[in-house]
Order: sequence, then C-alpha cells, then structure tokens
Amino acid sequence: MKTTKKLTLLVSLLTSAIWTNAQENFTLTISTSTDSKVDRCIVAVLSEDKENIVRSDTLDLQGHYVQLTRHLDKAAEGMLAFLQSERSSMAAMASMAQYMVFVPGEKLEIRGDGTSWEIGGSTFYQQVGEVKSQLNALEKTYKEKLNSYSEALEAAEADKEALQTEIHKVYTDFRTQYVQTITEYARQHPDAEGTVVWIPYAANQSEAVIAALSDRVRNESRVSPIIQRAIKENAEKKVRQEATEAAKSKITEGAEAPDFTLKDIHGRNLTLSSLRGKHVVLDFWGSWCGWCIKGMPRMKEYYAKYAGKFEILGIDCNDTEEKWMKAVAEHELPWRHVYNPKQGTVPQTYAVQGFPTKLVIDPEGRIAKIFVGESEDFYNYLDEVLK
Repeated sequence: MKTTKKLTLLVSLLTSAIWTNAQENFTLTISTSTDSKVDRCIVAVLSEDKENIVRSDTLDLQGHYVQLTRHLDKAAEGMLAFLQSERSSMAAMASMAQYMVFVPGEKLEIRGDGTSWEIGGSTFYQQVGEVKSQLNALEKTYKEKLNSYSEALEAAEADKEALQTEIHKVYTDFRTQYVQTITEYARQHPDAEGTVVWIPYAANQSEAVIAALSDRVRNESRVSPIIQRAIKENAEKKVRQEATEAAKSKITEGAEAPDFTLKDIHGRNLTLSSLRGKHVVLDFWGSWCGWCIKGMPRMKEYYAKYAGKFEILGIDCNDTEEKWMKAVAEHELPWRHVYNPKQGTVPQTYAVQGFPTKLVIDPEGRIAKIFVGESEDFYNYLDEVLK
C-alpha cells in the first residue's frame, strides 16, 4: 500500500514538473509565402535596460516555415528582424524589425510575405495581433497614397513644393491615426496584457496607453515589470526634454558654446575648451542613426580636404561603449571622439533634438552655425569659412 502511494506521488510530481516546464516554454512559429524573399529571422532577447542582447537566434526561412522553442523564467523584451540576403545591412535590419515581448507559456505565430505580417497564436499574441491587423490596414492605405504622390512627382509639370507639403500631411495624418489606434485599443481592452507590445509605438501617447490599462495589468501581471520600466523611461525622457527646452534659448548663433568634459576613445578626459584656436565641429551622432552613418564618407572627405584647419569632435549618443567603439573602428573615423553615457547631459545642454546635429564652433569658442540632419548646407558652410 505504501509503495503504491509512493509511486502515485512520484508520478504526480513528475507530471507536475513536466507541466510546469512546458508552461515556461515560449514557442515561436514563422511561416512565409512561397514568393517571400525573406530568408532568415533574427530573434533577439534584450537585457532589462535594453542596452545589450542577452540571447540571439538566427532562424532559416528558406523553407518558408520554422519553429523555435525557448525556456523563459519571465516575460522578456526583444526584437524580431526579418532579413533578405541582398539586404543584410544593419539599416535594412532596423527597417524590418519588430519589437516584441516574449512570454513564458505563450505561443507566437507570425505569417507574412516579407512586407506585411500577421500575428496570432495563444491569447497574449492574439491581442497583439488584433492591434497589428488594424495597423497593417493603415500602413497599406498610407503606402498606396505615397505611391500615387511618387508618380505625380515624376511628372514634368508637377508642383513639387505643393506635393511635398501634401506628402508631409499624409505622413502626419498616418502617424496620428497609428497612435490613436493603439490608444483606443488600450481603452477598449484595459485587461489585455498584449497591449504592452505596442507601448513603444505609441510615441508621445505611451503614457495615455499605460493609463488606460487596468491596475492588474500595470501592477500585478506577467508584463507589469516591463510596464513599470516604461513608466520610468517616460519620466526620465520628460526630464531630458525639459532640459532640452530650457537650453534652447542659450544655444544660438553667436552665443558661447557651453564647455564640457567627456571620456575620449582612449579613456582620457577631453574638454571642449582645450580645442580653442581653430574651428571645431561638434557632431552628435550614434551607430544606430542611419543618416549619421550615411554622412560619414562625406565627413571624412572634408576632414582630409581641410586637414589641420579644423577639428571634428564626434559625440556618440544612445549607444553602449562597445557599440560606439565598434562603429568608430568599422567606419574608420579619423577625428576625435567622446562618449556621452546614458545619464550624460551634453545633448540636452546643446538642445539636441534630432540626429545628426552638427554645431560649428568658431576659434573663440562661440557657436557659429547649427545644422540638424545631413545637409549639403553644412559642407558649403565649411567651404566658406575654411578656404
């Protein structure tokens, strides 16, 4: 009798262990259409601060179907990047990436052709998919409108300025509807944990999305730690934005450039005022910024063209030190570089709101000119003052 009880208990414990383990497995399946050019998907799990990749799997999609099962102790943030062999650059990866939350015990199913994706699976991902379907419809309409404008722009008699204004309006309307779709879903489904996936896409309305969620989802659910981190990030972002706004009145042409000291690529302190005596270009950039990287060859051309007549001080923002150093080496950037750490305030001090931002400082330490974005005007200005 005792033996029977022991066997029953053992079977019960084993069954419980197997069930518990199965509950903690996250499963991903991806299926693509036969005409899809996407041949692989990178599945990356991020650290809690989203600074590093703690695990990465590359899935082969040449057979148009793949499944991945991974053990997870808790919900984790990550990315899915769908790639084509002929578009394997980091920029291409970023343009085809989807932020995702991987949840233990849930099954994520993704179906698509490489340009449009549908999301489904277990309950959590069905909720994610409901939002995705609505956003897909918006994106389809937006792309159709863009294509019609592109055709109109090619016409010889086209009023290009008026069309560009219309294109900007179409984009603004699209972004507004995109964010409204996410916010409205949160209001109508306050207990849907899957909404957490769309918080980063809600932009300046992410606080409204979080506020619309139930107290349980925000504070007691599997994804509440991720939501709490988002709340903290929003608060920190607001502080940075306020600092940037406050600095705007001081960062004007003719004003003295605020001094600062940051670590250079060799780990030594570098102070801006130590470079006085010649023109200095402050280049606020990041390895993640496509336009920043795109402009590097032209920057190198001008650095060589006016060698010794000016300095470039690259100020890396929103990178890890490792990514910063790797980018400097990979792109062979010959000028001086400093690193603005995560809590650094130099971009806020200089009222930087877009990347790249370039400020030309004159030999006396005053702000001579400010350029936002990659612009031909910047190089024309260098020709003007350095010839």
